[in-house]
Order: sequence, then C-alpha cells, then structure tokens
Amino acid sequence: MQSSKSSRTNNADSARNKGEFIGSSTDKYLLPSSHILDGRQSIAAKAKMKRLRLNEQLCLVCGDRGSGYHYNVLTCEGCKGFFRRSLTTTTVYRCTNNNNCYIDMYMRRKCQECRLKKCLAVGMRLEQKMTVPVRVVTRLTTRGKKQAFKHLSSEQQQLISRLISYQKEYDLPSEEDLKKISMSGTEQMNAEAKFQYMTEMTILTVKLTVDFSKRLPGFDTILRDDQITLLKACSSEVMMLRCARRYDVKTDSIIFANDQRHDRQSLSMAGIGHTADSIFNFGKLLSAMKVDDAEYALLTAIDIFSERPGLVEGRKVEKIQEIYLQTLQAYVIGRRRPMAVNLAKLLSVLIELRMLSKLNSDMCYSLKYKNKKLPPFLVEVWDIQ
Repeated sequence: MQSSKSSRTNNADSARNKGEFIGSSTDKYLLPSSHILDGRQSIAAKAKMKRLRLNEQLCLVCGDRGSGYHYNVLTCEGCKGFFRRSLTTTTVYRCTNNNNCYIDMYMRRKCQECRLKKCLAVGMRLEQKMTVPVRVVTRLTTRGKKQAFKHLSSEQQQLISRLISYQKEYDLPSEEDLKKISMSGTEQMNAEAKFQYMTEMTILTVKLTVDFSKRLPGFDTILRDDQITLLKACSSEVMMLRCARRYDVKTDSIIFANDQRHDRQSLSMAGIGHTADSIFNFGKLLSAMKVDDAEYALLTAIDIFSERPGLVEGRKVEKIQEIYLQTLQAYVIGRRRPMAVNLAKLLSVLIELRMLSKLNSDMCYSLKYKNKKLPPFLVEVWDIQ
C-alpha cells in the first residue's frame, strides 16, 4: 500500500519536472510549462493555440475547449458552472491585482472577481439557460447566431406595472412612522444622535422591503422558512438599491425620506464613513446607467429571489427568479441598445450589491469596538452575533 502511494507520488513529481502540469495538481494546462516565459506564451505556444482555434471552438472566457453555447456565450463547462454559481449565491469575490487580471485557463482559478467580470463582458446572461452543443454551433454562420428576440408579452407588461406600483407604494415610510423619528436639526446633531437617527431610518427601510417582498408575485407560494431566509439575506442589499434610487448626482448626496440630503461627511459623522464612499459610488454608477423605475423594481425582485444558503426549496425559488429575469431581458431589449452589453451591466449590479452587503456586515461587526449598539431588530435581521 505504501509502495503504491510512493509510486504515484514519484510519477506526479516526474510529470511536474517535465512541465506537464502548472500550478496545483488539479490545474491541468494544455501547454507544457516550458512554453510559459515570464507570464507570456512563447512563439511555439502561440502557434499551438492558433492551431487549436482552427480545429475547435474555444471558451470566450478562458480559452479552454468550449463545450457549447451556455448562457448565450460559447464557454467551457468550468466557466458555465462558475457563472451559474456566482450570480445565484452570496459569495463575494475580491481581486488582489487592482481588477487587472488576464483571464486564461490558469488565472481563471486564481482570480474569481476578474473571471466573473470577463463572463459579463463577453455577454453571458443568467436567464439565457439554453445550451447548444458545440457540434451544432460549428455549422452555424455568424449571422445565424443572432437571435430573434420577442417583445414584452401582456403578462410581462402586467408584471412590470404591478412592480412599479408596489415600488411606489413602499417607497417612503408613512407620515406616522416618520413622526416617531427626530428629524429636526439633523445637521446640528452630534455623532451619537446622528447614528441613532440613521439606524431608525434603516429600520423603516428594512420594514418597507419586507412589505414590498410580500406583495411580489410568487413570494406567497414559497415556504415560510424560505421567506424568512430570503428576507434576512436580501434586506441590506435591497437597502443599497433604495439608496441608489435616492441618490442625487448634482449634489452628490442621498435624499432621505424626510427630504433631507445627506452627503458623505454626514454619514461619516454617524460612524459609518468607511462604507459611505462605496454607497455613493454605487449610486453614481446606477445614475450613469440611467436605470429607470421598471429596471429598479425588477432588479430588486431578482435580488430578493436569489439563491441563499439554507433554502429548503431552492429550485422553486430559482424558477420564480427566472420569471423576473426573463421579464428584465425582454424589457431591456425594447429600451436599450446593444441589448447584451447593457443587460450584462444591469446584472452586474447584483454583484455590486453583494459586495456592499459584505461591507455593511463588516461595518456592523466593527461597531462593537466603537461602543455603538445596533437596535435588536437589525441585529436579528442581519444575524449579527
């Protein structure tokens, strides 16, 4: 038994010495390591890759052998699975190279954030789930690959109308709720008073998110435990979307429900300054993208019905999300050109939301060391221990 294990180890070491593997033992590369010089492919390697491209279809994300058209783009099985997992989980990716990684078969395992951005850049779309085998794709011409998209159906139009209506209904707290919060003289408040004011406004925002979610078509069909899981997971993300809707690019401020403007300095005074820049930059991004009410409402619904850890009926939630994804796709086709690029940018908002949610979580934990306590309601919703 030991001799067998030793033999396998020696064989593996011999293979590495010959340059048959690069990186970890699970990272098999198409080319020998002798063809990689200072991070660049040698002339021989480039020639081999050129021959490969002539003989087979390659993944547009990493250059590996493509298995078919997945999510509207020719990719390998690895990038197909990676893209599906990335946009339906709460995982937050971080690049350690200033978001400047060149994605190939080696780097795809090293930097997930740049890999995901590459997926979106080449036009991968989560709602386009049809897979076309590569043997069929090779018989298609470039013109034949273009799809004839459908316009909004009557059901999709009704869905969008309902979402916009609910969004307006639960956009602002009631006057009765606002009266319970001290809103006068917020500019003259000290840091402690500002922090309390911000947390009270946050509670009202989270409650509005819960009320909005309960009205969404499909939400009442899922298990109560799954409803709670979804609401807890999405609350901070939807809150960031709502902040982006209230962002005023002219004054670089966020207009709160009481019509008072709060800039970066105001948030810093409240003790949440290290997340302020990210929140304001996110608002500026969506403002530049000219996201309208329908797109905000659909993105909110898509985020609410995202796959979350602990779901009992995850597949059922995914099917509901697909309805909103397809509606967003149809809506974007009629409003934006080119469709693929703009839809990819809209879906990338979901990634930004997860990063902002992670920042919010880190901030909440850091408050413990600043002798600041969040209200019990937020502690429970955000699972802060």
